Amino acid sequence: MAAPEHPSRDDRSSGSHAETARPESPPAAPARQWTVSVVSHGQAAFCSHLLDDLARLAPPTLAKVIVTVNVPESESDFKPRPGALPFAVQFLRNARPKGFGANHNQAFARSDTPYFAVLNPDLRIPRDPFPELRRRLADAAVGVVSPLVLEADGTVADHARRLLTPGDLLRRRLTAGARSRRGGGPPDWLAGVFLAFRAETYRALAGFDERFRLYCEDADLCVRAQLAGLRIEVADEARVVHLAQRASRRRAKYLFWHLRSLATFWGSPAYRDYRDRLASAPPDAGMAKPAAGPKAAHR
Repeated sequence: MAAPEHPSRDDRSSGSHAETARPESPPAAPARQWTVSVVSHGQAAFCSHLLDDLARLAPPTLAKVIVTVNVPESESDFKPRPGALPFAVQFLRNARPKGFGANHNQAFARSDTPYFAVLNPDLRIPRDPFPELRRRLADAAVGVVSPLVLEADGTVADHARRLLTPGDLLRRRLTAGARSRRGGGPPDWLAGVFLAFRAETYRALAGFDERFRLYCEDADLCVRAQLAGLRIEVADEARVVHLAQRASRRRAKYLFWHLRSLATFWGSPAYRDYRDRLASAPPDAGMAKPAAGPKAAHR
């Protein structure tokens, strides 16, 4: 009798080239790709709410949150306790207070993930922002990304800003609410409320300039990123709420630091180069241009 034209499964299994059914593998869990740095300056309550939000959202790509305790606070003041969280939490305690940039730079030195983000403690996060931030950063021409920052009342915060010049500051003091005379277009810098980076970009830019104790280090870093040929962007699809404190408007010490940082920024080569390039660029043109990779712009 001739062999059947289409052998059965049993017939095929007996041959030398038998196919063995294999169980399907479970889908791979998303890689833990993000380290988040938060600095508490007597702000354990704010940090606890932020950790609550991240615990509720449980972002599958969030590996670790580094909380820098910049002034003495008890770890028990930070709730929920680390063991209850779906990501690692590491506490760093400073023997004496450090500046904004120094604190985030020391946290970055303890990060081993491909993405790094710096967050203010007084943020509330309604939805997982990390997928959209990562999507933006997948473009090698993008160096710094911020989610859209909202005020507590739902209005868009002033976080994507124009370059502030000494003349602008004088006009603000003389005329309430005066802004830079430049019109619409891409921002020159993003406020350090929530900034996201590829780790390689942060490293190439040498992080924040630690000469700034507080204020202007975010403007300086964004300017240096753009001088290195990278764009800065706001990811409107990712939104956070900022419960702004604005200490420099109420306390003389913070106002002094703000003015001193402005003077340092205005005296830096990065500010002068960026200002000169703005002066020669077409109106409302973005600063970034294609580049092979970021280089640490001079400070």
